[in-house]
Amino acid sequence: MSNSPASSPSAWRRIGASLRPVLHPVRAMGACLLLVAVQVGAQPVAPRAMLDAWLQKQAQVRSWSADVVQSRKLRALVHPLESRGRVWFVQPNRFRWQLGDPPRTIAIRTEHELVVIYPRLKQLEKYPLSDAIDPSWRQALALLEVGFPSDPERFHRAYELLSASSSGPVWRFELRPSGEAALRLIERVRIEVSSEDFTLLTTELEFPDGSTMRNQFTRHELNIDLDRSLFDTEVEEGFEVVSPLEGRR
Repeated sequence: MSNSPASSPSAWRRIGASLRPVLHPVRAMGACLLLVAVQVGAQPVAPRAMLDAWLQKQAQVRSWSADVVQSRKLRALVHPLESRGRVWFVQPNRFRWQLGDPPRTIAIRTEHELVVIYPRLKQLEKYPLSDAIDPSWRQALALLEVGFPSDPERFHRAYELLSASSSGPVWRFELRPSGEAALRLIERVRIEVSSEDFTLLTTELEFPDGSTMRNQFTRHELNIDLDRSLFDTEVEEGFEVVSPLEGRR
C-alpha cells in the first residue's frame, strides 16, 4: 500500500474539495474524463481530419481497459498529487474508474445513474442521469462523457478544436468546451495518442482555477470480454447511501 500523500483519506478529501467548483456536485470525478484507444493508420493530415479519424474509429471500440497514473497539480501544493488505478469501458456508455490499492474511490456509470463509492469511508453517492436535473449537472455529465464520443458532429458542437500537432510518434489535440456554462467547468482538454495506431497515451484537463489533472494510460486492452460484475454497484451492509442532487431538480 502506498504511503504517499495522495494515498491518504485526507488527501482524497482535499482532491474532492478542489473539484467541487469544477464538476459540482460530483467529487473527485474530473478523472472520469476518459478517452478510449482506437486502431487506425497514422498519416499526415489536417488538424480537423486528425480528430475526425479518431472520432470515426471510436465506433469500433467495443471495450477498453488500461492502467492509469493520475497527477493532480494544485496551486496550493509544491508537488503534484499522484495516484494509480485502473479504468474500464464498455459500449455504449458503461465505465468504471478505480483509484488506489485497495480502492479508495470508485466511479461507475450504469444505465440510469452515476455511482461514486468511497470504500474506506463506507459511503456511496448516487447521481441520476435523467433529464429532470439542473443544467449544471447535465453539463458536468457531458464533460465526464467526453471520452466516449459516438457522434462526431455532436462532439464538434460540444468542443472547439484549438490545435492538433504531431511530434514523433505522438499526436496531440487541444480542445475547448463550447459555451459559457461549459467553460466555467473546464477550460481545456488535451489528448495525446499514438500516431501509429491511435492508442491513448494521456489526457489532461485544465480547470478555471489553474489546476490540472493529467492521466497517463498504459497496459491497454482493447475489445476484450470484460466481467460484467465490474459495473455492479452493490455494496456490503453498513454503507451510507446518499443522493446529493435530491431536491435540486
